[in-house]
Amino acid sequence: MTSRTRRDPLPRVVALTALAVLNPACGSSPGTPDAPDDLRGELERRLDAAAMAGFSGSALVTVDGGTVLARGYGLADRDDGVPNAADTAYDFGSVMKDLTAAAIFKLEGEGKLRVTAALATLFDDVPADKAEITVLQVVQHSAGFDEYHDTEGDFEPMARLEARQRIFAQELRFEPGSEVEYSNSGYTLLADVVETVSGRGFTDYVRDELLTPAGMQHSGFFGDPVWERVDTAIGYGDSTFGSNDPAAWPYTWSLVGNGGLVTTVSDLERWLVAVWGGDVLDPAALDAYRTLYLSGASFEGKTVYGYAGGSDFGFGGYAADCPEANTRVILGTNASDAFDIEQLGGELAKFVLSAR
Repeated sequence: MTSRTRRDPLPRVVALTALAVLNPACGSSPGTPDAPDDLRGELERRLDAAAMAGFSGSALVTVDGGTVLARGYGLADRDDGVPNAADTAYDFGSVMKDLTAAAIFKLEGEGKLRVTAALATLFDDVPADKAEITVLQVVQHSAGFDEYHDTEGDFEPMARLEARQRIFAQELRFEPGSEVEYSNSGYTLLADVVETVSGRGFTDYVRDELLTPAGMQHSGFFGDPVWERVDTAIGYGDSTFGSNDPAAWPYTWSLVGNGGLVTTVSDLERWLVAVWGGDVLDPAALDAYRTLYLSGASFEGKTVYGYAGGSDFGFGGYAADCPEANTRVILGTNASDAFDIEQLGGELAKFVLSAR
């Protein structure tokens, strides 16, 4: 079995996740809390119950720019008895794709790239059947690329050029633009586009142009030096690679661009605030980026955007973001096989929004 650090159970093409758990039919909530303390108390009760049922990770709930709850649950390192804290970092899997897409639109906003440009205008080695694929089609998962381009999993040694050659050698699954199918390979190709257009390494570009402006000082990639000062959790899942600590994992072009983001729940909240607040992208780039999220779920007349990523190594991340209510629920876990954090996060988001 080939193990993946960016497992995605459903295609997240335009909205990245459907947030079906926010449907009003999903059970009833207790009465609306009368005060923030009541809201915090009920959230703590629900998360304590989740921890008793197997949830291991960190939780953050913010309302109107203030933190209602920020706590860790379970153990980050079971052997040494190290608990998860509010600022423990986890592998957030495919949430990386949101930043890769943002990098593409930022480059367009800077006048360095047109998302309508064909791949043949960016690379010299594009096969004829892929020459007219546009950058935007790759962003939207409508280019026809296969789901993966590696054969041995996410840690297969692979350089940038080899990744591109493998992706270009794939047989397209459909005529570009005619269908939509989730593709990790496509997002690795987008990382290649970022390097080609910017003249900088992908991780350097993302760190300097996205993470730093958003104030994400506790975020990075597999094997990043930042983990010398930020605590990461060890993953407890079906698969293992080394110590199962993303701080020690290699970041190769089997994964670059489509996964490999390690962050905290607080830093992910900073990203959501920064990107939607216009602190990272200029207005035109933000409008283009927003088109990827047109099908956010609706709850009580408010749009809720969902983000999720996961892995076979026990890691998972989830965020429900309602900009209209200035409310966010974010979870990270290092034991995703033991507990469904997407269901938990959806229920918590529904409860908090009902209390608004």
